[in-house]
Amino acid sequence: MAATIKMAPWTYDFIMNKLGKSAAAAALQCSGGNNGRLCGLKWIDNSTWDGTYGVGQQMSALEVIQSNLITQVKGPLTNTTGGTSEGNPNAGANSATAQSINTGTLPTMSDKVGAGFVTLFVLVGLIGGAWWIFL
Repeated sequence: MAATIKMAPWTYDFIMNKLGKSAAAAALQCSGGNNGRLCGLKWIDNSTWDGTYGVGQQMSALEVIQSNLITQVKGPLTNTTGGTSEGNPNAGANSATAQSINTGTLPTMSDKVGAGFVTLFVLVGLIGGAWWIFL
């Protein structure tokens, strides 16, 4: 949500109102465990640690608290604001360096027969399984 402010500045008041309240509630939840620093996820129901903990809870609290710093960072770079990436529709390849995907070998008769047996095996299993379920 905080990144939206950079792309749509008119949303600042609405979003920051929500993020500020969520960050305050998350900070109150980060008071649990033996060390008093484990975070829970019930930011609305109560103001003390809810007894849950884990990486997800810690990261969620960090994210919402850190989102309040969004006004202190620049927006995404573009080609006119300092971005340095150049587009390349060939993904960096050209005719001199591109490797051919085609190996030049065609499937042999044994390849085709093997593929036919595998296909037949899968179809028999599928039809047999469907028949067994219907019975």
